[in-house]
Amino acid sequence: MTRKIYLLYLFISFSTILFGQQKRKGHLPAARTKAEYQLMIDNNKNVKTTFGKATVWPSNMRMPGEFEESKAVCISWAYEYNEDFSAIIGIDTNSVYGWISAQLAHYISQECEVWIRVWEANDTLKVKQFMGNLGWPLSNYKFFVKQGDDFWMRDFGPIGFYYGTKDSVGFTDMKYYDGRELDNVFPSYLASQMNYKNYPTALNAEGGNLMTDGYGRMFFSSKIKAANNDILRWSNTTTYTNMKTAFATNDLQELTVLNCDGGTGHIDLYTKLIDEETILVSKLPAEITANDRQIIEDNYQKMAALKSTYDRPYTIYRIPHPTGDEGKYDSVTCDQLFNDARNFVNGITVNNTFLFPAYSDEIDGNKEQTDSIVKLFQSIMPGYNVVPIDCRSMSPLGGAIHCITMQVPADNPIRIWHPKVQANKTLQTDFRIIAKCENYSGIKEVACVWRKNNGAWKTLTLTDSATYSIGMLSIPDLTATDIVEYYIAAESNNGKKVTKPATATVYNQGYYRIQFSYGTNIEAIKVEPKNYLFAAFPNPATNQLNVPFQLLNNAQVNIQVLDITGKIWVEKQVKSAMGLQTEILDINNLPSGLYFYNLSIDGQMINTRKFLKQ
Repeated sequence: MTRKIYLLYLFISFSTILFGQQKRKGHLPAARTKAEYQLMIDNNKNVKTTFGKATVWPSNMRMPGEFEESKAVCISWAYEYNEDFSAIIGIDTNSVYGWISAQLAHYISQECEVWIRVWEANDTLKVKQFMGNLGWPLSNYKFFVKQGDDFWMRDFGPIGFYYGTKDSVGFTDMKYYDGRELDNVFPSYLASQMNYKNYPTALNAEGGNLMTDGYGRMFFSSKIKAANNDILRWSNTTTYTNMKTAFATNDLQELTVLNCDGGTGHIDLYTKLIDEETILVSKLPAEITANDRQIIEDNYQKMAALKSTYDRPYTIYRIPHPTGDEGKYDSVTCDQLFNDARNFVNGITVNNTFLFPAYSDEIDGNKEQTDSIVKLFQSIMPGYNVVPIDCRSMSPLGGAIHCITMQVPADNPIRIWHPKVQANKTLQTDFRIIAKCENYSGIKEVACVWRKNNGAWKTLTLTDSATYSIGMLSIPDLTATDIVEYYIAAESNNGKKVTKPATATVYNQGYYRIQFSYGTNIEAIKVEPKNYLFAAFPNPATNQLNVPFQLLNNAQVNIQVLDITGKIWVEKQVKSAMGLQTEILDINNLPSGLYFYNLSIDGQMINTRKFLKQ
């Protein structure tokens, strides 16, 4: 049987299996189950955990961004269940989950080592045979034989960081769900096998709820705070202190947890950093009535109001929401979204490849939308090999590609800090290039390599200036219709060479672009910060109401609280500074009931929202 015919057979077989598994999922969900939650409560009653209390954290810690270079990516191969899905019967080389595991192993191994956890030693032979039958002989891999509970590697897996004077790799080992102890010990096992240091912490958190820019900023949802309050009775301050230690950051950015995401509360179901200043955020269509649509809008405005490590606003792109198989939005309520947590951003960057969840295959599903999303990601992430993987079997479990993979940071990293050139609307011919390149052995050379209109490449060697590499890129004959592409190339004293973007020398198209006229392919989905009224808290409220809002400039602010008849009960006028602000309103004298609050800035109404007074 030829590979093409064999793959077509698999598409048909797995598509048939998929529809059955939407009713009988056959795997533990990504979220904590009710039984696991109760076990957590019971364990906390009887045991004062000492897990992680003796940890002495190393010096010079840095948590890299997921978009940085990876040495390997860990996956846990899927396993097959018996007829009623009450027991595991063996490694999965028959269902759609085995097919997803195979695709991950294949595409990851093209970029770096794929580290595969299997539960029995003889399963390694079965995986190799399966991959060979697919025409994808397994290469660039390591097997780790260790019993597990399921395949949510992102959440229980090793969270790698750099430390010390030689950028050694260590693992932050968080506490995973009670009842999934086999998964919980995998980071320590992997560390022992690969000679890494493992640093346990009592902090309850999962990798899918963490997003870092590589420069000390960490995004996460309020689910982490709630979980540690419930489990360890930690105060918010204690939780934040432990997070700052475990993730080497003083910049914690908390986002409001979603209500309809399958129960995990993880931010990777709607947002993703693709580099240190570019964020993807899902955009739910107007057809969706679930309140997650408003929560996502609030969260992206919080991110839009922040400045990146380059002291300028993030670039944020809104990514469409997946349809059903027939091209319609047939999941619109909270319950429907909860039971099928689809999105396109739950992908993984593996060096020069981006693997993302899709919801079609060669046989059925909205293939047209999948193709459009591939093109969209190729526009946003030029140079990357963009690969869709059908995740219709996984979204009812509350996760997708990002949730079952975990990067391990590369050895001997070179980190390049570079604010990419942002051309003015008016024509200019001189561009200041600045970069800061770091490697523990020191930097030998840094250059800006550039070309105009696909012409010959030219090299501008950057000069050292107080740890920065600087230069002036002058192109005197530039016109408004010209396009300049460039990348930063660095070599360390120990001989390592890297580029930024990382894809610059791989697919011959992953470059920064300077141009003065833009197309509409990605500009149409790019968003900007704006004056904004956020959800007030607490809601319901009793004595006071906290009203957060965002200003683009200093302004006169007016906040009103009205009842359903339009009567004004509370009004507050203040002169407020730009940025994220919160005003506290005294509502102690309000009768119980439904109220509205609004925000006006310099006399212009911004928005009206509602709350309940208890």
